[in-house]
Amino acid sequence: MRVADRQGWLTLVAVVVVAAVALALRVPHLERRPLHNDEANQAYKAGALVETGVYQYDPREHHGPSLYYLTLPLAWLQSGGSFARTEIWVYRAVPVAFGAMLCLMVLAGGRALGRPGALAAALLTAVSPSMVYFSRFYIQEMLLVTFTFGLLCCAWQCLRRPSLGWAAAAGVSAGLMCATKETCVLAWAALAGAALVYGGLRRRAGEALVPAGLGWRHAAMALAAGGAVVLVLFSSFFSHWRGVLDSLLALGVYVGRGANADAAHRHPFGFYLRLLTFSHPAPGVWWGEDAVLFLGLVGGVCAWAWPGRLRGEALAVRLLSVYTVLLALIYSAIPYKTPWCLLSWWHGWILLAGVGAAVLVRLPRRALLRGLVAVVLVTAMAQLARRAWLASGRYAAHQRNPLVYAQTGTDLLRLVERVEALSAVSPEGRALRVHVIAPPDHTWPLPWYLRRLPQVGYWTGPEAAALAGSPALIISTPDLADGLPEALAAGYVAEYYGLRPEVLLSLHIRKDLWARFLETRSGTGT
Repeated sequence: MRVADRQGWLTLVAVVVVAAVALALRVPHLERRPLHNDEANQAYKAGALVETGVYQYDPREHHGPSLYYLTLPLAWLQSGGSFARTEIWVYRAVPVAFGAMLCLMVLAGGRALGRPGALAAALLTAVSPSMVYFSRFYIQEMLLVTFTFGLLCCAWQCLRRPSLGWAAAAGVSAGLMCATKETCVLAWAALAGAALVYGGLRRRAGEALVPAGLGWRHAAMALAAGGAVVLVLFSSFFSHWRGVLDSLLALGVYVGRGANADAAHRHPFGFYLRLLTFSHPAPGVWWGEDAVLFLGLVGGVCAWAWPGRLRGEALAVRLLSVYTVLLALIYSAIPYKTPWCLLSWWHGWILLAGVGAAVLVRLPRRALLRGLVAVVLVTAMAQLARRAWLASGRYAAHQRNPLVYAQTGTDLLRLVERVEALSAVSPEGRALRVHVIAPPDHTWPLPWYLRRLPQVGYWTGPEAAALAGSPALIISTPDLADGLPEALAAGYVAEYYGLRPEVLLSLHIRKDLWARFLETRSGTGT
């Protein structure tokens, strides 16, 4: 077999293996984990687009439009344009697809990372518990990481072989980052820092600051391509021009939010590192991605201290290490922190870990020792895959999982089942009136789960409108429920369900409906 043919077969096998591992960990049982309140917000926003065809960017909430427009085709096919008929797996399939695509994109980066390093990095991306867990979340983070990696790849290709095509691709990637989440500016800041280091290295080597052939035309092409993406998406395909201005004004909103985080989201500098290191809060399960931390350190150090040991391009790995460390420091310094925000810099570290794994395999001179190192690395990856499977399955909503953050508990699904059962015996059917009286942070994700009931109203307190007409069901928080008029409360039966840890909801069922429900359960009803 010719060398070219053998490499082609090996590449095909690598693609199949990486894709199979990535999908096997990301696809199963997408509907099982209760919807996080942030996911419900995003799904509701996307649902409005599915049903009405109208989207307008909100500079204060929900982030950019790319997630919703990318959801639209599959959601429309599955539901025929009805938000009430859409299923959660349809929404979560979008980040799943991007999570799997990211793994294959890493595999394609063989020249910069070296083929062995790219394969190891692709597999580590596929099995990383944090990457897998948040690939199954209907939020913007996985899209942002994928578009960011696209920008890194295209920018590097343009530096190596300047062309208008690569410049345009880099611009499109940057535009999609902007249209995904406002925190893209943090990645751009880290990239600018890496560019300064790149210029310093060229000057130290006695080379021109800018590579030959790279000029203003490439910068103009990148800006034009990125600007076109921003213009089209933020203007809602030229139907809401205010969205373009709002995309700029939103930066001030999110800067203020990051600097002045409330107590619930304010965390110390080492918050992300704690999530990634070994912990044992669950019986029989050790959490953490320490192997990736170690391998990334090996890859970054080798790029600077022993570049001759790399199979890829040492300069690319050096710049990657600068970019990753800068981005990690930026995210760690911002008071506002959520676990999914670590993905932006963590993926850069995973790429360095792939390089580190390739270095360690080649380090021993004897084939037997190399084989033993490879076995240890494969075992470590298998252990990461097991943790990813547990984190996304059995412990997907469990507080012992360090990636779980303000996660909706499974007890809420019991409340939803009770509402469905009550609507089935109600004379009004699904048209029974349900009044939700709770503050916004205790309301979500109820709007998603009650989306098929047309007579649901939402209030933040027990105003007269909320209590008018004795609704069939009242969902509230216990403290607000205590404020219900005594005469009204006497006409209801109360049940209690957990929303999140230490957060309760009370379900008040009108007594006549409760009696009908009990009749069906006792077998005396008709």
